[in-house]
Amino acid sequence: MSTPDVDLELELTRLVQRVRRRSIQIVSGLHRDLDYGTYLFFLAICDAPGQVRGADLAESMGVHKSTASRAIAALVKYGLVEQHPDPSDGRARLLVPTDEAASRLRAYRIETHERLVRLLDDWEPSDIDAFSGALRRFNDKAETF
Repeated sequence: MSTPDVDLELELTRLVQRVRRRSIQIVSGLHRDLDYGTYLFFLAICDAPGQVRGADLAESMGVHKSTASRAIAALVKYGLVEQHPDPSDGRARLLVPTDEAASRLRAYRIETHERLVRLLDDWEPSDIDAFSGALRRFNDKAETF
């Protein structure tokens, strides 16, 4: 017997699996040795406003500094991220995506947006707004758990 909460859980699982599969495709396109967990660090660096310090990255992702340090080292080794001295703290390094890596991520995001537009091309604008609003509300509440 199907219930709304079971249906919702099933549909969320399907969505997460699909997003993960698509993300894994871009991961391999960025670098053959890049793993999904390190890719999440790359996204956080790319989405940070300006340059970000490793310690701040670790805190924002809720991981130990050593975990962030290993991911950062891999991203630098793969040529996806550059490190620059932090002028306010000589011991710290500021992280920024390389131009090429940022360009590839932008292209992926444009492609993803275009796919989403095609996916929703037969939806009414009001349905898209309702779906977006419900998803935003869900995500906002999920962040507080």
